[in-house]
Amino acid sequence: MSVVRLAKRYASGLWEYALSVHESETIIKEMKSLIDIIKQNKDFQFFLKSPIIETLKKVKIVNEIFKSFSPISRNFITLVVKHKRENDLLEIAEQVLELYDVYNGIQRVEIISAIPLDQETTNKILNSYPKINQDKAIIENKIDGSIIGGYILRMDDQQIDASVKSELTNIQKKLSNKIF
Repeated sequence: MSVVRLAKRYASGLWEYALSVHESETIIKEMKSLIDIIKQNKDFQFFLKSPIIETLKKVKIVNEIFKSFSPISRNFITLVVKHKRENDLLEIAEQVLELYDVYNGIQRVEIISAIPLDQETTNKILNSYPKINQDKAIIENKIDGSIIGGYILRMDDQQIDASVKSELTNIQKKLSNKIF
């Protein structure tokens, strides 16, 4: 089973339970903290991935690290570790956040550009795509100088590439296919 499918399965179980006991906001806050801890702490990443550390020892350590979390989150993390899926904790937590976004009608939009975009330019780009509800969108502008100019817009499972780099690549392909 792919990591994404597995993560979605675990995440949906946690999310549905959190909704049923009216603890969704707490769970989201704790999943954001979990993501931050995993991303910012290399030692914790190595700990999760270590095949040398026994599962019961990992469970003890995880319970100690997350003792400030709600019992729901702590028990969930323990369950994931007991099932030897601790390597997938980051993906699972990110999937929980995606379920929260879907539940609340929030769209995450990533705009990759060669230079930082001002608000006016960002709005012009967003206005070009009526599927984006700007009132409920979380916009992130990432910088990638290799695209030369233009932008790449990512939302949901879609990517719209309006970059100069992709245009140049397309022109190069067309020219290489022509025999003179």
